[in-house]
Amino acid sequence: QGWGAQPMGVAGPPGHPGMAGPGGVAGPAGNPPSGPMGMSGPPGGQPGPHGMAGPPRYAGPPQPGQPGPPHPTQPGPPQPGQPGPPHPTQPGPPQPAYPGAAGPPMSGAPMSGQPMSGPGMSGPPSQPGQGWGAQPTGMAGPPSRSGMAGPGGVAGPPGGQSGQPGQGWGAQPTGMAGPPSGQPGQHSMAGPPRHTGPPQPPHPGMAGSPIAGQPGQPGQGWGVPPTGVAGPPGHPGMAPPGGVAGPPGGQPGQPGQGWGAQPTGMAAPPGHPGMAGPPGHPGMAGPGGAAGPAGGQPQQRISPESTPHPLAVWEADKELYGGQTFYTNQPGTVPPLPITPCTIVDQGNASSRFMRTTLYNVPSTQEILHSSNIPLGLVIEPFAKVPSKENTMYVVNNGENGPVRCRRCKGYVSAHVNFVDGGRKFVCNLCTFINDVPDFYQCQLDQHGRRLDVNERPELANGSVEFMATTDYCKDNKWPEPPAYIFMIEVTYQSVSCGLLPLLSRMLRLVLDELPKDTGEEKSKVRIGIATFDKNVHFYNLKATLAQPQMMVVSDVADVFLPLLDGFLVDVEESSALIEAVLQELPKLYGETRETTSCLGPAVQAGVEALKAAGCPGKLFVFSTSMPKADMPGMLKNREDRALFRTEKEKNLYTPQNNFYPQLGAECVKHGACIEMFYCSTASYVDIPTMSSLVSPTGGEIHLYPYFNLQADGERLLKDLAHSVNRQTGFDAVMRVRCSTGLRATGFWGNLHMTNTTDILLAGIDCDKAIAVEIKYDDKLGEEGTPAYYQVALLYTSVGGQRRLRIHNLSVNCTKQLSEVYRCADMDTIMNVFLKKAVKKLLDSPYKLIRSHLLEQSIALLACYRKECSEPASGARLILPEALKLLPLYVGSLIKCEAVCAQSDTRIDDKAWLMHLVTSMPTTGTIPYLYPTILRVHNSNVDDKTLPSHVRCYYDALVQDGAYLLHNGVVMVLWLGRHTHPAWITDIFGVHSLAEIDTDKFTKLPVLDNPASTFLRGVVAQQMAKSVRCMKLLVVVQGGNKEVLMRRHLCEDGGGEGLPSYMDLLCHIHKEVRSALS
Repeated sequence: QGWGAQPMGVAGPPGHPGMAGPGGVAGPAGNPPSGPMGMSGPPGGQPGPHGMAGPPRYAGPPQPGQPGPPHPTQPGPPQPGQPGPPHPTQPGPPQPAYPGAAGPPMSGAPMSGQPMSGPGMSGPPSQPGQGWGAQPTGMAGPPSRSGMAGPGGVAGPPGGQSGQPGQGWGAQPTGMAGPPSGQPGQHSMAGPPRHTGPPQPPHPGMAGSPIAGQPGQPGQGWGVPPTGVAGPPGHPGMAPPGGVAGPPGGQPGQPGQGWGAQPTGMAAPPGHPGMAGPPGHPGMAGPGGAAGPAGGQPQQRISPESTPHPLAVWEADKELYGGQTFYTNQPGTVPPLPITPCTIVDQGNASSRFMRTTLYNVPSTQEILHSSNIPLGLVIEPFAKVPSKENTMYVVNNGENGPVRCRRCKGYVSAHVNFVDGGRKFVCNLCTFINDVPDFYQCQLDQHGRRLDVNERPELANGSVEFMATTDYCKDNKWPEPPAYIFMIEVTYQSVSCGLLPLLSRMLRLVLDELPKDTGEEKSKVRIGIATFDKNVHFYNLKATLAQPQMMVVSDVADVFLPLLDGFLVDVEESSALIEAVLQELPKLYGETRETTSCLGPAVQAGVEALKAAGCPGKLFVFSTSMPKADMPGMLKNREDRALFRTEKEKNLYTPQNNFYPQLGAECVKHGACIEMFYCSTASYVDIPTMSSLVSPTGGEIHLYPYFNLQADGERLLKDLAHSVNRQTGFDAVMRVRCSTGLRATGFWGNLHMTNTTDILLAGIDCDKAIAVEIKYDDKLGEEGTPAYYQVALLYTSVGGQRRLRIHNLSVNCTKQLSEVYRCADMDTIMNVFLKKAVKKLLDSPYKLIRSHLLEQSIALLACYRKECSEPASGARLILPEALKLLPLYVGSLIKCEAVCAQSDTRIDDKAWLMHLVTSMPTTGTIPYLYPTILRVHNSNVDDKTLPSHVRCYYDALVQDGAYLLHNGVVMVLWLGRHTHPAWITDIFGVHSLAEIDTDKFTKLPVLDNPASTFLRGVVAQQMAKSVRCMKLLVVVQGGNKEVLMRRHLCEDGGGEGLPSYMDLLCHIHKEVRSALS
């Protein structure tokens, strides 16, 4: 009883057999060996169940001179002449040797009798989550001696006996020693000889196994010990370094208690967040692990810091690629994350800014892909913004000859085609057809089969290029006219009273100064027109030769027509005076109106007729405040019913009320009219689902401002309008995706319109829109390592009126190895596809079915990886692929995000608007939307130009005396803890306490002359610039009535109405994976 109750790693008196080796606890003197890890067994030396040491047993009343039995979780009373136990967080008396190192056993008779008196033998106490004397995972032990571990090992049972089956000796992670007496462990687990100096504490971010810097083995979780390794007695739930604590007292660990959800076999970069916290913090696991249940007690809450999370992944990717140059000619290599700042150089494959794929190693057969449960697809951003220091988009002009194409598949010549027969023929990389090279395009080949002019032809050296099209690519074989922008403004009573009309009349002229133009042009060729509408449609003649503008009214909205042809679409510079005159006159004309009826549908019809008559494509900028309720074409009714959320009938909320708007949207696409709708709603419901059926097919966008307030929303509207006007856009576009033989594009998600199975029709597509494409198999692909190709061709009209072809090419490797498929998966692209598919399924399936499908697919994916790609390991570990270790977190965020799962207080218009946004969202916006950015702004160095530190998305990560800025690309929230320092509040808001901040009327941060205010406003502006839309800034005080607006974005917490937290979802997935494997 005396020696068996020592803390883990404290050796007994030297020179007596039966004392523990390093990392162990001595058993009773002179008794048979104790259980694994040197843990004491039951009195009398009897082994515990399954070969494990049992809990301490009461051996009757204390004998004279002996202490009573200690409490299961507390040390017993001090012995006569011995000091009491040290404080759990204070070091004990100094030891002659460093903690955890037991002296070598010495010969002589076993020691018996009563415990020795005198100073206590214990060393520094065990800290929570770390036992003294436990060797750092992967570190070698002292040289092999009797009763001690062999080189590089962890001491086994004293007396030189090897561990018994079921004790977990052969299941140590790679790099840890096997049984004692110098015998090698299973799976080649003996490590290098241990250094002779004092031990170093394990690094807080160091993985348990293997040793940092060495490549990991497939299928190993980070630092998770085998099931059945007991924790130190008297310290329930505390884990040794790099491990997951088992039940104390030597009870075998139960399946499912350990987590180990770290990536497969890879050593963690030192100090990265997401690894276990520093040793010594209560409730936290040792490096790389998570605390398990304690001594039969209910499972304790797992520390979030022990689970994979995005902050660590982002930081690791930034360390690898941040500020570096990434070359695209690396097949089988996943490019940097979309948010990582780096330079991408096009060397035959398109930049990942233009096109990303879910798998950079493509399975050779459909069966392999089906087994992996990873979707094969592309996310294409044809006009993605590219930093100025990266390659410019080369424009190739072959004159009347046009671009060179394959005669069979119509693919375009690229850097991946092979020229043969002395340069007179080329082999198409997509369909392998051998084509004749046109005479004007022929060139000799060098000794390597490369054309001598490859560096002079951008299409043969770059993955992305533009061709000037010929008239064969134009409607009616005629060159198109430059596009036109028509501004259609509602002039009803609602528009005047909310301030929309006065705002536009003052500011629209400034926006028109920023019309887009083609590269190299000095002046924009875009023409503009202005129209207004209430129950009638009003057109304005702005012809430059007129002395003053003229207004023409169309009252027959049932059969709307264009009353003038010449003078409606004009050049901004030539008609500048008339444009200003009209804008100044609008508030005077309609300032006293009492008309509340809006003919929105006929107004859009009139705009399309104007573009049709001018023979040009263009954009319609529609400004509206209310739902058209009058008895005229496009009339709508209020059908809001939140009770249908999460029911079988929820899908009815997202379908158009009638066919008028979907048919009008198709008509807009036919004539190249892209719609940008600015809905400054003054009512609670304006039927965004129906309006989306008009806007989405055209490739446009809805900008929603619920309960429009001029002070709060006016500046946002103007910024969004300016961005929509001057961003790069292609008009009257057709896009087609071609693939290697054996693959084909089948599913398409985005703001688009299709009349057949191959051509994507887009009235307009801009630099902020992306289209997701699903790829299916028609046949087997090539052998291991052979390439597969994708080519995206976009035919469009530029803002300068030129007809162009923009081509993006991408090559990937084929593989028959599932491990290679998982290794080269792109998490961001997969989640973009998952999100868009989920939103589209909401139109015909209930939420519960979508949620179930996502979880089942995730579980099947992880189960396949565990079964096919990882080495045999304990079932108590959840093993995640390195590239997909954030899958459970992101899937959990997806099934809780507002675009997919509506809360009981969610407005139908808000939900439908979010569905509309994510349908065309690029990869740069997907992860920030699912996992919002949270910045700690209360204690940042205001003199430092760097960004404040990030915080994870769960409520307990926020301190009550702090301030945090959250944004997800749609909304921005400044959260203030209830104990935020009054001086900081004064610096930021100019008031003395939180109670003085009116969060209901807050619109923007005040401009105050102090470093803290300047710093925070700079951070807000910097984060605003990262989003494609101007986010509304909300101020939320902890415990206030608006805090729910903040908490619903904390995706690691459990949502209301039964939505799981990240930890709950991990438990569920782990359980289901084990069930699937069994």
